[in-house]
Amino acid sequence: MKAIWFDIGGTIHTQKATPENDVIFTEKLMKLLEEKEIHHGMTGEELLKQIDKGSKTYKKHVEAELIELPGEVIWTDFFLEPVRNEEDREKIRAISEELSYLFDRHRKVITRREGLVETLEALKQMGYRLGVISNIMSRTFVPRVLEEYGIREYFEELVLSSECGIRKPNPKIFDIALEKTGLTKEECCYVGDTVSRDIIGTRRAGWNMMIQIDNPLTYKKDEHLRQEGWAPDHQIFRLEEIPSILKKSKEN
Repeated sequence: MKAIWFDIGGTIHTQKATPENDVIFTEKLMKLLEEKEIHHGMTGEELLKQIDKGSKTYKKHVEAELIELPGEVIWTDFFLEPVRNEEDREKIRAISEELSYLFDRHRKVITRREGLVETLEALKQMGYRLGVISNIMSRTFVPRVLEEYGIREYFEELVLSSECGIRKPNPKIFDIALEKTGLTKEECCYVGDTVSRDIIGTRRAGWNMMIQIDNPLTYKKDEHLRQEGWAPDHQIFRLEEIPSILKKSKEN
C-alpha cells in the first residue's frame, strides 16, 4: 500500500442541517444576489424552499447519471430555475462558483472530525501519499476547507467531481486518481463514510482496501445496500484508528 485517499463530507468532516443554519445560509445567499443585482422575486423563505427543491432535483439527476454538471448549469437550470430573465440568468452564470461554494460551505453546519491532523501526520510519517476523491459541486470548496483546517499540505492530489464531471461510485473517478499519481489500484486505500458512493465505488474500481468511517446520518439511507452484501474491509468510528489498521495490514 502506498497511498490513502479520503472522502470529504462525512469523512474529513461531518455535516448537519439546522434551523439556525437555514437562517444564516439564506441571509448570505440573499445578500450575494442583492449585491450582484440579480432579481429573483422571492422572499427569504421562498428562496430557501426553491434552493432545497432545486438541490433535490439536481441530486436525483446526477446520482442517476453519475455526473457533475458545470456550476453555470446547476444554478440556472436547477437551483434558481424560476429566474427566467436572461440578463439575470447571465449574472447567475457569472457567479456560479461563488454560489456553489456558498452552498457547499454554509448550507449545513460542518464539523471537522476529531483527530484529523494527528491521523494525517501519522500517515505521512508512515510514508503514505495522501489524496482526496470527492463528489462536490464547487471547484474551490475542497482546497479552501483544507486550508481552513490547516491540512492542505498533506494532500498531494485533489480529484473532484466538479473538475472531472464524474461522480462516485463511477469507477472512472478512481481511475483518474491513479492516472494523476502513477499508482496502481493494488497500491491504494480509500476512506469514506457511505456504502452507496464510497464502498461501491471502491469495489467497482478494484482498489486494494476500503475503510468506512461511521456516519449515523447516512446509515439508514444505505441500509438496503448493506443487506445486499456491500461491506468495507474495515469499519471504524474514529480517524485515529486508520494508522493501526494499515500497520497490521502491512505486518500480515
